[in-house]
Amino acid sequence: MKIVVDSNIIFSALISGKEIYVDIFKINDVFIPDIVFSELNKYEARLIKKTKLKKNEFKTFVQMLFEEITVIPKFAISPENWQMAYNICNKIDEKDTPFVALSLELKIPLCTNDKTLYEKLKEKGFDNFVTVEELMKLIRDQ
Repeated sequence: MKIVVDSNIIFSALISGKEIYVDIFKINDVFIPDIVFSELNKYEARLIKKTKLKKNEFKTFVQMLFEEITVIPKFAISPENWQMAYNICNKIDEKDTPFVALSLELKIPLCTNDKTLYEKLKEKGFDNFVTVEELMKLIRDQ
């Protein structure tokens, strides 16, 4: 399955250090917008502090995770999908615009753990989602 994951999925994976996320990313084609790198840089110290991994283990885990992810630059998203995503997200959380825009561009589901985002997007008519639980079930069923 092809999916777009948002920052909170990446952060959850990094904080937990759980290999289940690597497994999820290995059996799916995972895409993220390049904005995730600025968010990772911004929160790197906090992520390392929250993780149960040592710093070198954390860096190794980051490398493992990103070997399974395709990063899409902002310019690869059409202005129409960017505007549509902004119109959907601007009163919810503008920071989610790149993830929704990428989902619209690639016509694939968005995976998020952000329940508020999920509910608010559904209210605005965006309903192309997949949950982490559904992805974990796919792994268990293999």
